[in-house]
Amino acid sequence: MSEYTMSMTVVEVCQCARLPLDTLVEIVDTGIVEPTGSRPQEWLFDSQMVVVIQKAHRLQRDLETDWNGVALALGLLDELRSVRAENDRLRRLMVIAE
Repeated sequence: MSEYTMSMTVVEVCQCARLPLDTLVEIVDTGIVEPTGSRPQEWLFDSQMVVVIQKAHRLQRDLETDWNGVALALGLLDELRSVRAENDRLRRLMVIAE
């Protein structure tokens, strides 16, 4: 079964995430998301990137930090999520082994 994802333009992402273009450019320049295309007018974003963009913007606004700090925080949150998932998997294996 294939999974369908929709591509979005810069204008669509800015509207959906309620961001000005310069903020989106900063997010891309920091490497938080990586659209296809070589310049903003050509960029295409996977629709799932909008969630990451919105989360990044909230973190930047709420923590009053720079975009590099936001990128670090997002990376740490992903790592935490991964560690928790592995912990849950190991706990289930321990229950089965008992």
